[in-house]
Formats: sequence, C-alpha cells, structure tokens
Amino acid sequence: MLSDPAAAAWVAAGRPAVNAPAPVDGRCGRCGEDGPTVTSSRIISEKFTGFDAWPFGSRRLCVACAWAYSRPPSAVPAMLITTTTVTEYPKGVGLASVLTSGALPNTQAVVLPTSHRRHILATAQWGHLATDGLVTVWDAAAASRLSELATVRPAVTAWVRARTTQSMSGRQIALDIDRMLLREMPPYPLLATQPREAWPRFLAAWTALQPWRMVAPLWAAAKILTTTPPAGGT
Repeated sequence: MLSDPAAAAWVAAGRPAVNAPAPVDGRCGRCGEDGPTVTSSRIISEKFTGFDAWPFGSRRLCVACAWAYSRPPSAVPAMLITTTTVTEYPKGVGLASVLTSGALPNTQAVVLPTSHRRHILATAQWGHLATDGLVTVWDAAAASRLSELATVRPAVTAWVRARTTQSMSGRQIALDIDRMLLREMPPYPLLATQPREAWPRFLAAWTALQPWRMVAPLWAAAKILTTTPPAGGT
C-alpha cells in the first residue's frame, strides 16, 4: 500500500521497476496491496525466513515491496522516511539528533541496519524504528533513553581510553567500552571522573538504560547511534 514506509521510499526513488517479468494483477503477500504483483521467488530466495511475517497469504509482491526486497541489505543505509521524502544517514551518522528530539510522528519511520545482512526496509512502520530483528515504537521514552546513552557514553569512552595501553587495538577498546556500558552500575573510578554534584544525574542516566541492555537488537542500534565515527570517517 502506498501509505507504507517502504512504498513511500519507492515513490521517493522515482517508482523504479524491478528485475522481474511483467507484473500481473494479484495481492501482495506483505502489504496486502491489490494490483500489479510479481512472484516473490524472482526477488528473494525461497529460503527466505521472513515469509511467516507476511500477513496476506501469498508469495507475490507488489512492485514497491519487490523493490524494497530487491535492494541488497549491504546497500541499504540508515534512513529517515517521511510520506514524501527519504533522507539517508550513512553509517547512522547524524540520525541520533532526529531520534533524541522526541517521538517519531505517524508520518515518519526510521530504518537502521546494524549487520547489513537482513532486509530491514520492508519491515519499516510509521512512528517506529526498524532495525535487525526488531521494529519498535519510537516514543518520548525511547527518545529520552537515547539521550541518556548519549550523555554517559562519552564519559565511558574517555575513561576506557585513558586506561588503555598502546598494545590495545581500536577493536579491543571498543569492546571494553561496550562491556562497561552493559554493566548495571558504573564502577566507582568511572563515576569519580564526574563532578560530585553531577553524580545523581549520571547514575540516573545509567540506570535508565537497563531495559535496553536486555534487548540485543535495540542495544546494537543504540550503540551505532551514539558512537562517534573515527576521524576521516573510516
């Protein structure tokens, strides 16, 4: 249906055709649109594991959904979709400012791949964040929690980097930062790097992240959103 975020992205892209035989009338198994459809096997493998999520009982796709699935997951960037536009955010850079500003309205959807191995665009919903294995409503509480992570992450990053040795790789440092952020409470030496009057606020921000620590796909997305890319963008 053309009110679907994936279809809105297709329209914004200029309604491109897909590499399949000429569409014939039918019902799209994913979005339920009645009209020109193509056989899903011409777009995705029969080993695709997401058929159970298609609610309309057919193995056919409208052109918009076919286009969404025809894009290789490795080529789909993070993006903000509105009813008329698509804004891309390579590697998610800059998207945090959108998601910390408040709840997503029902005219916006965010797509944020983390592994670039799953078809994420086709799962997008208005007012939601779609990421690997998860589509979640983006409300004011989610925006606030992302702001909390953006508050504590720089302190953790600075503290971990100050304790590293020259032999540690950038990957090891990143893993140490992630492990630290997954703790239910910050260690005292980390807390002590903050002004004493800021301790209650810092601890409140840290504690507010606990629900996300238990949802691996959401935590992975939040990590991307709050990680500052290396100088030079590499």
